[in-house]
Amino acid sequence: MYSHILLQRQWSKIASICRTAATIESQKLPQSNAASDGISPPVRIPRGPTDILQALAATVGADPTAAHYKYHDDPYLIPLSNFRKRSYALSAEAGRKAAAWIRDEHANLFTTREWDPPGKQKTPHFNADPHIDAFAPKPIYNDESKVTEEDFKYTLKNVLIEDAKKVFELLGGVEALSEELKIEFLQLLCFYNEKEPLSMEWLEERWFATNTRERQAATWRLGGLADKIFTSMEPKTPEAYCAMIQGMAKYYQAERAHALANEALDNGIPLSTNAFNSLLTCVGFLKEGTVLRIEAMKSLLTQMNEQGLSPNQGTLVSCLRSLSAWGGGKNLQQIALQILAEFKQLGIQPGLSAYYYLLCLFCKERGPQIDILSSILNDLEKRDTLEPKDATDTNFFITAMGVCSDHLQDVALAERLHKLLMKDENYKLVGDAYKESIYYRHYITVTCRHAPFEKTLELLDTLIPNIYVPEPSVMEEIIKVLELGGAGDRLAQAWSQLVVFGHANRTRLVERLLNAFCNCYQYQDDEVKAKIRAAAADILKFGQLAEEREEAGERRSPIQKLSATALTNIIELCADAGAEEGGWERAEQALARLRGERAAGVPARPQVLAELAPRAAAAGKPALAATAVAYLVDCGFDEALTASVQTLALMLNRSEEEVETLLREDRSKLAGALHPSALVLAEAYHAAKSGTQMQSSDSSTSSGSDSESSDDD
Repeated sequence: MYSHILLQRQWSKIASICRTAATIESQKLPQSNAASDGISPPVRIPRGPTDILQALAATVGADPTAAHYKYHDDPYLIPLSNFRKRSYALSAEAGRKAAAWIRDEHANLFTTREWDPPGKQKTPHFNADPHIDAFAPKPIYNDESKVTEEDFKYTLKNVLIEDAKKVFELLGGVEALSEELKIEFLQLLCFYNEKEPLSMEWLEERWFATNTRERQAATWRLGGLADKIFTSMEPKTPEAYCAMIQGMAKYYQAERAHALANEALDNGIPLSTNAFNSLLTCVGFLKEGTVLRIEAMKSLLTQMNEQGLSPNQGTLVSCLRSLSAWGGGKNLQQIALQILAEFKQLGIQPGLSAYYYLLCLFCKERGPQIDILSSILNDLEKRDTLEPKDATDTNFFITAMGVCSDHLQDVALAERLHKLLMKDENYKLVGDAYKESIYYRHYITVTCRHAPFEKTLELLDTLIPNIYVPEPSVMEEIIKVLELGGAGDRLAQAWSQLVVFGHANRTRLVERLLNAFCNCYQYQDDEVKAKIRAAAADILKFGQLAEEREEAGERRSPIQKLSATALTNIIELCADAGAEEGGWERAEQALARLRGERAAGVPARPQVLAELAPRAAAAGKPALAATAVAYLVDCGFDEALTASVQTLALMLNRSEEEVETLLREDRSKLAGALHPSALVLAEAYHAAKSGTQMQSSDSSTSSGSDSESSDDD
């Protein structure tokens, strides 16, 4: 009975294999359009695995207002600040790195895998179909490993520097390698200076890597393995000389690189064009002064010509790189243009790196305004594609946008440049996250300063926050342009953006926003005014919570307090609401922070507090009015005298002349006749008139309840 069941299972497997084979055979397309029955199907076009997806994406187009696909795991967790974007992406990649570490450290657990079709069964991973090298455990080499030349080739092919050194040692050193493997190993060591490169597998780590200016110092590893291999080689081949020269020049060991080049030429050993290109990049380290450096460059180019070598695009880039590093001036600029013209006559078109160094040479930060960018864009816009040729190609777009923003201050050129970047697949030339941020910083800055208001708003809506999160300096430019445009609604939203972007603790930025609130407030309708007041009240609450966290020890770094001017702006905005929206209570809180010396400096506009006092008295808030006048007296403002008289007139329901007459009476008579808040105002009047500060007891007197009206006096 059981054998019958097993037989049926075997027959079902055989039937499944036959159906699979028939399906695959039916899906084959003819390789030619000739047919015996007169039907001519189209010739099969080879397709990549993502061609269909790319075709579908081209019909829709990119949505700049949507977050990057890597953040779409949970819509509620989509990051909106630079710090959170970086943390999110690197955290996800850290999980992949942890999985790779487990795979490599415990390779014995990953010797089999499941595969299908036709039937599920376990096979060794090296028999898997298809075999994916990235998923297979990497070999581990130690002192007990038995290695062959194939293992050494594997390490060279996969750029495993440390493993290659270990296998090289286990094989017995230089004597155990063929000449071809020696040269290949030497080239690898020279290119990376014997250091393990960052794996290409970790895209996010490379994207968010902090990019700093290239350190132009000799970092070549003297006496390292590359030097030992080169010394042991007899006879020394041209490939070995070229590898050493290029490696030394790349890591700024200029003198030894040129000495090695002279040694090769004296021995009749030819050098490659790339070797001469690397010598051209570091020729400035050998000579002092522009004239001697130019002569040295011409000498190298003459040697290339004598060797029968034809220059290439790398030669042009190397010459312009050296010229741009030697400073500025008309002499260097003329030589750069001459070199560019000669290379064009040879049919060599400048690439993005060449144009990048031209911009560095012509568009100095404090130099004269030279518009060379227009002609560069005219040339690039005529080309069908922009193919990357050099690592410095990614510097072109950020440098060109910086020239548009700071040097030329031309928004039309900036728009042309951005259109070129967004064409086809040119966006990959933007570089990494650091360069992308610099590019958009310049683009938004020049747009805010020189573009029409409507176009600026359209750009901000497109880029912020999913493509670009503004830095504090750019956010200040945005606040400034919104203030000039009278966009009160967007200014109110700007506070929410500061919180989301992580800039709410930037005191200078918050104070700039509050100043913009006050300047635009009177021109807005009631709905927008309410939003501005709500934002101002939230700023006050945010500062209070931050101080509470600092006092509780939850913050590592101390927060910078708002200035007295900023708190005065909050008082002005909140007091306009009156009893609605809790305006008076928030004004009291801000005023208490002023009197409690929890603000920096003194108000730049004391008339705000002088106007607040009579308004508060009229609204039945005598204590608030008295506190405002007392603060003016303590700061020594002249407005205190007028404010005290006006406020007392409202509280006592008398004219200002009568109040002044009353204040001339003996103070002991006033103490029993006036409300405590009115008495504080009287004391403030006398203190302001005599130029002295009020006593501390006066402030305690002013803490009477505002529920009592001044009419009770």
